[in-house]
Amino acid sequence: MSNTGLSFPKKEHLTGEIRVKRLFTEGQSFLAYPLRVMFLPDEPREIPLLALFSVPKRRFKRANKRNLLKRRMREAFRLHKSSLTGVLSEKALTIDVAFTYVANEPIAFSVIERKMIEAL
Repeated sequence: MSNTGLSFPKKEHLTGEIRVKRLFTEGQSFLAYPLRVMFLPDEPREIPLLALFSVPKRRFKRANKRNLLKRRMREAFRLHKSSLTGVLSEKALTIDVAFTYVANEPIAFSVIERKMIEAL
């Protein structure tokens, strides 16, 4: 199973309270409805792109709905991240990015995927 380009391993997850807080305070954002994308260029490192996915509890009280939407966002990201990582690697840039689901209703994977491509 060597789908190197189509995986989303743990090392590509954006973690750490300090790094996440910095992204949300200093980062820039744009909207690709139903996704709000926050991003922050970072100092050079081995992995060009670290990502975080969030669905607010305020909008979706049930954890199963939040988990479903996060799975859909992660899958869309996993399938199409190579377009962005290629560009970042060529230019020796790194970026932290957070995808927040902002719609009030669950939306089909095809729509989320289309918007993820647009955002990337």
